[in-house]
Amino acid sequence: MVVINVGYTAPINRPGEPPTLSVAQVWQGLKRKVRHAEEFVPIIVHCEVLDEKTTETGGEVVTRTVKFAAGSGPKGDGVPVKEVCYHYAPCRVDFQQEDGSRISNFVSSGPSGEAEDLFMTYVFEWRHPEVEEGSAKARELEEGHKKTAKLAVESSIKTIRRLVEEDKIA
Repeated sequence: MVVINVGYTAPINRPGEPPTLSVAQVWQGLKRKVRHAEEFVPIIVHCEVLDEKTTETGGEVVTRTVKFAAGSGPKGDGVPVKEVCYHYAPCRVDFQQEDGSRISNFVSSGPSGEAEDLFMTYVFEWRHPEVEEGSAKARELEEGHKKTAKLAVESSIKTIRRLVEEDKIA
């Protein structure tokens, strides 16, 4: 079995790319992403919320299924994947899949603490029990997951910005 860990970080507010997004807006975007993943990640074609709960500490736990485009996603065959999504306001959402794979989405501030110094990071732990460690297939999957990580972060930022511009996120 191989476990592939990859992460990708991008600035949220690049110079000359209005509007400048606040932590609150990005957090609202991540909460929306849990329920409408297909708006944010191009390889996700369907998202269905199965259950929503509020924890004793006021956090949210959402159980959902997501379906990936053919040839992509953890199962690679369009089979829906069940995820439990844990919200840690205002900076993290963890996605736990049934096979043990995990994805975390982080919003973090850089040294200045200003909105122009805000970052989004996605960290993936993909489990592939059918793949041998060090194999050509493992290297191929790692390269694919790196591309997916970049795509997911960049498209999420772009979607949040668009939703703010459309007044769907305040």
